[in-house]
Amino acid sequence: MRFAINDGQRIEATPRATGRCPGCNAELIAKCGTKKVWHWAHKGLRHCDHWWENETQWHRDWKSHFPVDWQEIAARDEHGELHIADVKTPKGLAVEFQHSYLRSDEARKRTRFHQPMFWIVDGLRRKTDHSQFLRALADGFKHPTKDGLVHQLWIHDSRLLKEWVHVGVIVAFDFGEDTLWVLRRIKNDWIYGFMYPKSKLVGHILEGTAIPDILFGEPARSRPCRARF
Repeated sequence: MRFAINDGQRIEATPRATGRCPGCNAELIAKCGTKKVWHWAHKGLRHCDHWWENETQWHRDWKSHFPVDWQEIAARDEHGELHIADVKTPKGLAVEFQHSYLRSDEARKRTRFHQPMFWIVDGLRRKTDHSQFLRALADGFKHPTKDGLVHQLWIHDSRLLKEWVHVGVIVAFDFGEDTLWVLRRIKNDWIYGFMYPKSKLVGHILEGTAIPDILFGEPARSRPCRARF
């Protein structure tokens, strides 16, 4: 957790600082070591939001693109259970940054709660994900449009894609570059998306404007030869 509450103010973790959880008001501990990004933690091992994952520098870098008062916004579901959105805009859009593995049923559950929302996924968590995705791009179809190149990928060519096609919202994959790959549409076993500048995606969130959509015709009747993983 990046922020705690102290004297009514949101503060970041520093050595010997004190603060309380903005969600449950429990006392937090400032974790300021040398191996992990400085953060706040609940006493004991349990976080008040069981969906929460340990924050990495990757999370922190993404959050830092947005105003402090948009970050780590708490809300409760119909059962009173607390959940904290990584970023939530004044217009109600939630953005979740996902580094660790997440089961598809859990991802769908979170998506339903946070709607409207979309995901930004760390594509470098596993060593093979990026290279496998590049092979999927090379084997897929490419559709030039007036707005840029649309990729048509076979779902079974990428483990990363298979894990995220079922959430029902936009997913942007971050491979540590200046551009993201945006999963925008799904039709049968085909996934349609495009490369998009990270700065422009951040701009859409800040300005509350829509991320570009794509139009596509019928998928090709035959597919290139591919190896399954």
